Amino acid sequence: MDNIALIIASIVSSLGTILGIWLKNRMEYKKKECLETIARSGLNVYQALDFILKETNADRAYVFEFHNGEKFFSGRGQQKFSCTYETVRPGVSAECLASQSHRISNFNKYIKSLITEGQSFSLDVESVEDTSFASILKNKGVEAFYNVPIKTLNGKIIGILGVDYINSIDDFKLKEEKNIGLFMRRQARIIGGYLV
Repeated sequence: MDNIALIIASIVSSLGTILGIWLKNRMEYKKKECLETIARSGLNVYQALDFILKETNADRAYVFEFHNGEKFFSGRGQQKFSCTYETVRPGVSAECLASQSHRISNFNKYIKSLITEGQSFSLDVESVEDTSFASILKNKGVEAFYNVPIKTLNGKIIGILGVDYINSIDDFKLKEEKNIGLFMRRQARIIGGYLV
């Protein structure tokens, strides 16, 4: 009887060890798969930004994503947005790292315009009404810009897709299409799919 109990205990112990190893390997595979998926999505976003840069003849194309920051003493969260992807033409400064954790409350006019009108653009940064936003643009050397919201399939705004022009331009011109607003909204839908 003691031998049977010893055999059963050995089998159960072996099965537990095998199950533990299998679960560990499965969890490591999930982590790896998750990182690979994120990396693949990031590459897709950069390919889309490169395409946008070429089609719009812009100097900089980028994605800002909305996120929660720290909390105020009241417990209310600080809503912020940060540049998460950016591509630039040769000789143009990359500004992504300098465009992190902007509080939405500091850019009320710009964000409201973006949400209500579905776009925000200017051929002359000097005419931008939101002084905080105009200041950021001027510090980046921007003369003209075009931004559209990035939305999920259910319409929730999760970010901003934009292009900047370092030199002044007379109009927004595209290589293929005539309507930059339609083009940018299409590209925002594609990028939105990669971000969620």
